Formats: sequence, structure tokens, C-alpha cells
Amino acid sequence: MKEVRVIAETGAVSLALNLVDEHQNGLTIHSELERWLQWERERIALYQLGERWDVLQKRIESYQQDLPSEFYLWAKQQQVDALLTLKQADKARQILQVLVWSEAKHKSLDDKVWLSKWQKRIIKSYLIENNAKDALLASQRYYQDYAGNDIDDRLLRARILLANNREDEVVALLAKDTRHPQGGMLYLLAQLRSNARPAQKVWQAARRQMRGKWASEELKYMLWAVAAEAAKRSGDRPSAVNALEFVLAGHKNTDLPAGLFNFSADTLWNSYIDYALHLGNKAQFLVGNDKQWLQAAARAEKKYPVRARSFYALIMLRGQDETMRMQAVKGFLNLMHKRKRGAELVMKLYLKSSYYESLPAIPKTIRFDLIDIALSRSNIELASNLMATIESAPDGLDNYQWQLRRARIFVLGGKVDKGSETLKQLIEQKKVFTKKELDQFLQVVFDLQTLTEHEHAYQLFYAILPKINETAQQREIFFWMADSQKAQQNYLAAATLYLRSALHADNNGLDPWGQTARYQTAEMLAEANLLKDALVLYEKLLATTKEPARRAVLKHEIQKLWLLKNNSQDSNADE
Repeated sequence: MKEVRVIAETGAVSLALNLVDEHQNGLTIHSELERWLQWERERIALYQLGERWDVLQKRIESYQQDLPSEFYLWAKQQQVDALLTLKQADKARQILQVLVWSEAKHKSLDDKVWLSKWQKRIIKSYLIENNAKDALLASQRYYQDYAGNDIDDRLLRARILLANNREDEVVALLAKDTRHPQGGMLYLLAQLRSNARPAQKVWQAARRQMRGKWASEELKYMLWAVAAEAAKRSGDRPSAVNALEFVLAGHKNTDLPAGLFNFSADTLWNSYIDYALHLGNKAQFLVGNDKQWLQAAARAEKKYPVRARSFYALIMLRGQDETMRMQAVKGFLNLMHKRKRGAELVMKLYLKSSYYESLPAIPKTIRFDLIDIALSRSNIELASNLMATIESAPDGLDNYQWQLRRARIFVLGGKVDKGSETLKQLIEQKKVFTKKELDQFLQVVFDLQTLTEHEHAYQLFYAILPKINETAQQREIFFWMADSQKAQQNYLAAATLYLRSALHADNNGLDPWGQTARYQTAEMLAEANLLKDALVLYEKLLATTKEPARRAVLKHEIQKLWLLKNNSQDSNADE
């Protein structure tokens, strides 16, 4: 098992799971239960290591054997934790409620310990759903049964009280926990919401805590949320916008605690607009004079980027002139990509906002950028959906390259018909393909073959053939067409195409390419049960082949065909 874990920790989790399969599948659960359970624990640990939460919870859901209580309860807890991670709170709670009601089945265990764990997870499930009232009721029952008062208990109670607008109680509860990282953060938030401390002072304290050597990146992220709320309450518009950008940009490993804050993409958009209007009013800008606002944004870019982004956002969302709006889009996007985690901000602002309720509503320049971001994150589905809203290439980009890229994204994103149609349109638009253009085109068709979309691939090969002038390329196309027919088990059609590839343009088919194509032809003839023709082709190849390894292969194939042919004749004689 140690070897399996070492392999998994290199990142090869699937390989490690295959090794678990090899060991575990050979065990009989009834006679070798303990060993089977050891491997099952290792399997679940690997799912957790690889963050394969859905696979994990489905595996445990499928348990049918009457497994030992201790293992079963442990496994169900792992399933619940996976569901909570997936934010499937309702399903997690259903499992927990069954466990609580069925505790009588497990009298041999320390029920108090298990019940405590289950009830605490029920509370967390309500928090994930932002169901503050039920979380409070569940926590009250929990703390009546279990008088827990360690730091984790106090932090959980503080979150629940804050979600239920009982900030004064949190101030009292965490008064002695202000030096604890999360305790201090929650205490600050409670002080802010209870007006126990001025909002400006809370903002300063949050920023001061961020600079502490003990502050982790995760804690800094949560403190930015406190700072954002404090800045908004104090009317500090630039600080509010800046903090909200940090909050919306997110943290790669951490989400904000569920139910604690209420920030969205629209919160930031509205803060941009509010700040820009505030500045514009002070400067006596005229609403509708987009050029005036755009110039102010450009002047602010280097020294005051938050101010510039706010001006650009206002023009994008409320500008009167289309040209000015497009300039604002470019300016906004340029500044975003200079900011840490700016790509994440762009994703949130345009894909999670009521200002842009559909993909076509997003400015085209932004959609181009979102496609690049999606591809960089291997989110092919999103890239494909975005690409479906764009027909023409962006300015400055060759249309052929753009359409080819569209087609590939469609194919990889599962929109095979749309990808194939885009490729057909490219064929129709071009009189002839250069070698480079053909190579690029074929890469997408090979993607179709990889995805076993062989009829689409065949039709595209067939359509592009007349647009190719070079003989060698034509021979290759016949060969790939044959491959797609072979994959569809159209063996006679495949044999014809392989032979055409071998003999095309007056070739005798005995050059290296032709020999390979002839060999494939013989294979297809054998599959089609035309054994005599296949035998003739193999024998002709043997007569011209000098390489020992290839001769050995050919002799082997000939021997197989002789056996099949003679067996077939014997069968016919019996009839």
C-alpha cells in the first residue's frame, strides 16, 4: 500500500487506483474481509487525494454488503464530507438523518462520538445552503447535548450567530479569541455589524491584520471581505472597490465561509458605477459626454487603476456612443490583465452578472478573451459555448486560422456537427489548400477520428480531396479515408481506399508508403472474408520485401490465412 500511495502523490492517482483494483479485485469479501477493507480505505484516501468527490460518494453509495459497523460509519462520514464539498447539502443531510435515526444498529460503538460528528455536519449543511435559521436551531440542539466550548465550537457558533444577525453575542463569545486568526476576523466582522467599532477603524484593523506575519493567504482573502464591507459602510468608495476586486478575484484554494458575506459580481459592478459617478459629479462631467469620461479613465490608468476601471465600467454599462463603449471595453480588459488574478475577475464579472444575462450580451472583445481564459483552464465546454456566439474573426486575425480554431473548439467541446459544418464551409471558401493549411486542417479531422466520429471525418476527407494538388498528399487522404471506413467496419470500402492510396497517380504500390497501404488492403480483405485476394496481396509483398522483421510478419499473416482458407474449404466439404 505504501507503494500505491507514493505513486499517487506524484500525481498519478489513476495509476494508483488501477493498482488498488488489481489487489482488491482478487480478494473475496467474505473470506478476506479485513484485507478487502484495508484496500477500500486506501481507495477512498486516493479519491480524496485526487479530489474525486463525486466518484467517492457514488462508490460508498453503492455499498451493498453487510460491512462492519465501524467501517461503514466511517465510510458514510467520508461520503457526507464529499457531498458537502460538492455543495450537495440536501443529499448530505438526508444521509446524516438516516444515520442519526439508525444509531440503534450500532450499539457496539460509542454512539455519542458518532452522533456528535453527524449533528455538527447537519449544521454545516444548513450553512452551505445559507439557511441561517435552521442552522441556528440545529446548533442550539447540538450545544444542549454536547457542551463543547473549544475554539472550533466557538468559531462555528460565531458564524451561525453572524448569519442570524446576532452580532452582539459574537462580540461577547469571541472576546478572548481575537488573537486566533479566524477568531480575530470574525470578531472584527461582529464589531462592524454591531456598531461596536467605527467602520473606518475596522477597515484599518483588517488591513493591519493582513500585514501580520502569521496571516495566511486564506486568512488575507477573508479579511479582504471584512475590509470590503467596512469600506462600503464608511462610504470609502475607492477602498470598497479595491477590496471587492480582491474578494471577487477569489482564492484558488478557499471559498468565503458560507452564509457570512453577500458579495456578487453585481456588487462590484454597482460599486464601480457609484465610484465613477461620485468622481464625475465632483469634476462636473456631463452624463452622455462619453469622450469626457473616457479621457478621465485614460489619464487615471497609471496612477489610479481602480479609478480608471470604474470610469471604464460606467462607460461600458451606461455609455451612449458604441465606439466609446468599445474603447472602454478594451481599456478595462487591458487593466484587468495587469492585475493579479485579473482573469478570474473577468470570468466572474461577465459570466456571473445580471448585467450580462446571456453570452451574446457580453461584448465580443470580452468573449474573445473569455475563450482564451477558458482554454487555458481546459474548460472546453465554456470555450465551445462562447465560440458558438461568434461568427467572424477578431480584427487583425486571419479568418482561416480563426475558423479552424472555432471548428477545433466545437469538436473538442462536443459540438461535432457544428465543428464539421465549420470545416465544410472552410473547404467551400478555398480554391486550393497549401501544404501548411492542409496540415492544420487535418489536425482537426484527426480529432474527429480520435473521438470516433468517423463518418464526419470521412466526409471531410472526401470534400477536401479535389482541393489538393500534390500527389503525396492525395495518397495520404485516401489512406485516412480508409482508416475511417475501417473503423466503421466497412471493410471492402476500406480495402478499396487503401489500395487506391497505394496505386494512386500511377504508383506501383511497392514504395514504402505503397507497401504499407497494400498491407492494410490485405488485412481488410481478410476481414471481409476475401481470403484468396488477401493471400495474393501478402505473397506479392513477401516477394518484394527484404527486411527480416517485415518478412516475418508477412509469413505469419500468410500462415494464418492458409489455415483459415483450408478450414473454410473443409467446412464446405462437410456440407
